[in-house]
Amino acid sequence: MNGLLSLLPAILGPISDILGRLIPDPNKRIELENEITKALLSNQASMLDAMKSVMVADAQSEGWLTRNARPLTVVWGLSMLTWLGVVAPSLGIGSEAIAAIKQVPSDLWNLVTVGVGAYILGKTGESIATSMANRPTK
Repeated sequence: MNGLLSLLPAILGPISDILGRLIPDPNKRIELENEITKALLSNQASMLDAMKSVMVADAQSEGWLTRNARPLTVVWGLSMLTWLGVVAPSLGIGSEAIAAIKQVPSDLWNLVTVGVGAYILGKTGESIATSMANRPTK
């Protein structure tokens, strides 16, 4: 996941402009920009570690649904994409498949989006809290 890494230039551009106005010394400004970059990269690494912990905890869970929710969601999404992008068009029913998808009420899509998002957010928050609570103190 390169989320923050891909956004780094977009984030640092405006920050660099602001620092240029506030800190006239170019060496100090570059030093501060480097510190900001290091902090952002460190934060990205922490987020990736937390996500890894969540996925490992889910994969090792006793519950079948918890263990398989993410893989099933991925399989469902890939199946939909495969059907709409490959199978239906090759059978000559691509436009009908798209029309059928468009007939699904937007409230139902919102429900699916919110439901999946809330589940993932809840499980992520639960696992992060657990991993933070079990972390040794310095």
